[in-house]
Amino acid sequence: MAIPPGYATALWPPSGIAVAALLLGGSRLWPAVWVGSFAANVSIEAAWLTAAVIATGSSVQSVAIAGLLRRQVGVPRRFESVRQVATFVVITALGAAIASTFALAPLALNARLPAGELFANWSTWWQGDACGVLVFTPLVLSWTTRGTVAWTASRVAEAALFVVLLVVSVDFVFSTPLSRTFLVVPFIVWAAFRFGQREVTTTIAVVSAIALWYTLERGHGPFATLPLQEALLLLLLFVSTLAFTGLTLCAVLTQLDVTMSELESRVRSRTAELEEAKLAAERANEAKSQFLANMSHELRTPLNSLLILARLLADNASGRLDAKQVKFAQTIHASGLDLLSLINDLLDLAKIESGAVTALHVAPTRFTDLRDDLERTFRQVAQERKLEFSIVLDPALPPSLRTDAGRLKQVLKNLLANAFKFTNRGGVTLRITADRPGTVAFAVTDTGIGIAQDKQQLIFEAFRQADGSTSRLYGGTGLGLSISRELTRLLNGELRVASRPGEGSTFTLVLPLVDERATAPS
Repeated sequence: MAIPPGYATALWPPSGIAVAALLLGGSRLWPAVWVGSFAANVSIEAAWLTAAVIATGSSVQSVAIAGLLRRQVGVPRRFESVRQVATFVVITALGAAIASTFALAPLALNARLPAGELFANWSTWWQGDACGVLVFTPLVLSWTTRGTVAWTASRVAEAALFVVLLVVSVDFVFSTPLSRTFLVVPFIVWAAFRFGQREVTTTIAVVSAIALWYTLERGHGPFATLPLQEALLLLLLFVSTLAFTGLTLCAVLTQLDVTMSELESRVRSRTAELEEAKLAAERANEAKSQFLANMSHELRTPLNSLLILARLLADNASGRLDAKQVKFAQTIHASGLDLLSLINDLLDLAKIESGAVTALHVAPTRFTDLRDDLERTFRQVAQERKLEFSIVLDPALPPSLRTDAGRLKQVLKNLLANAFKFTNRGGVTLRITADRPGTVAFAVTDTGIGIAQDKQQLIFEAFRQADGSTSRLYGGTGLGLSISRELTRLLNGELRVASRPGEGSTFTLVLPLVDERATAPS
């Protein structure tokens, strides 16, 4: 398939094989390139000097291309970036001109070609060597390394289907004069995405061989109807486009795989770091809660003695203290009670956070008993503060609910105590009604100072109140709602708040009517 006098062809595989050999074995193999080229060319016209000059040009070209590739890209058994592919194409295009330029003089002198035919031989020679390197150097290199495809039964079946469709499609494209070369491109994309560089380079070699055979040997296909020079130029563009597209796709996918692997490695590393940090934080939080629990317990022992003695002094049973001293003793007792309340709150919160409070005493609890208990507890408080107080029990509710009555009373007492503390006029109402099916709602409504919208979640944090100044005006530690929230979670319930500044607040505790959990051992 060479053009006269027979030295130049549109696709010359030995040029690509020679570059691959020098990349793999080193430039010391150049004599083998020279011998092979000399043997191939001396058989054409038995022109020894012409064959020697051409062989020298082929050797210099192979050494130059291989040396530049090794320096700029390395040994590209598998292209890993688009830059490597672009560098490979540029070096190939420039280096392929060496052998054809070496051959100009002997062809002009020995074959006595006119200028037009001489240029045609040079351009075809350059095209043949360039296509040979573009197609066969990656093909040889990719087959010298382990493939990236795991050949399962389904993948083998897919490869067989791919080969059949590829051959049928390429035969259809080049057996007719209509230009349908775009039908080949999807197969390059298919090979790149589903297989690897080895399969892509093999596909390109097969397509290039079929295209060359139909165009130059059988005179069929979209290029065969054109003059020889135009047909060769279009063949060059076709083969080069396939090679560049396929190698670029392989490089992009390889780079994507590397990036994804690095990203997964970073994610695993960062996840491990976060997990370690989480465990450290949990250990620190547990240690803090345990410390608070121990300290709160140890503080209560001497404080109880202090309260007893202060109470005895304030009672002044012997009558030896004057009014001022009695007032001092009463102040000490009141302050001690405040301190004891704070310590009890700290102890409760610490126990809950450390996981010490997990035992539930789940049993049926009558709503009327619960109402009467809360009524007895807060009726005196309401009278002292001159506030209205009522508990409304929905008659549609069943007689009882199944829950931990002690924890439920603790939450409701916290909510009612807060309602009375922050209400100066009006009243406090507890409504016990049905909520969603299977649940009951305990809504504590007051006519107090209310809570701003942006503070309604803040108040559930430990030691926080809606306004820092209220801790001095109304007292308290800001722990009640934190404890209530944690106990509500323990009871599988929900605690909601609705409020407007100056109009009062409604805290709603929603619990299941029947807690199916068994009573945990103490």
